[in-house]
Amino acid sequence: MIKKFFTDAFGSTAISDFLWAAATSEIALSALSVLIVVAAIVGYLPIVSTLLGGYAKTAKLVFILALTALVFLLGFRTADHRAEAKILRDQIAARDDVIARQKSSLDMALDAAETASKQRDEAAQRALEAQDEIDDYEKRLKARPNAACLLTPDDFPVGVQDHGKR
Repeated sequence: MIKKFFTDAFGSTAISDFLWAAATSEIALSALSVLIVVAAIVGYLPIVSTLLGGYAKTAKLVFILALTALVFLLGFRTADHRAEAKILRDQIAARDDVIARQKSSLDMALDAAETASKQRDEAAQRALEAQDEIDDYEKRLKARPNAACLLTPDDFPVGVQDHGKR
């Protein structure tokens, strides 16, 4: 609300942000605290208030107004810090979510690569076994004495099917 007033009054967020930061700075709050202490001493300490009699009522008013301003500024400063902290927590949570999703994607890609590697190795092993079987079969065919009929019944493990077409 006060920050919006500064923004509306000065028309620029840079100036209003600067003024709000200056009003809630450590220096401004410390100066206000010193003013509160001095006003409390002058307004409420009996020895000093009798010496400075005419200023005692004004000091009491300044004390109340300065204390109100200090509490107000500290409250808004705390609220601003909480809002900024919430924004930062939300940003961190969003980044953590992105990182978790990317990690999950990376894990899935690594698992897929590992599975593909295993399948490739298994396929290579099956191809090697098939090539060995082909080489053995070729050697058996070359070792037969009759070159006109290269196939024998032992070449067909389940036998030759008789479809009645012979």
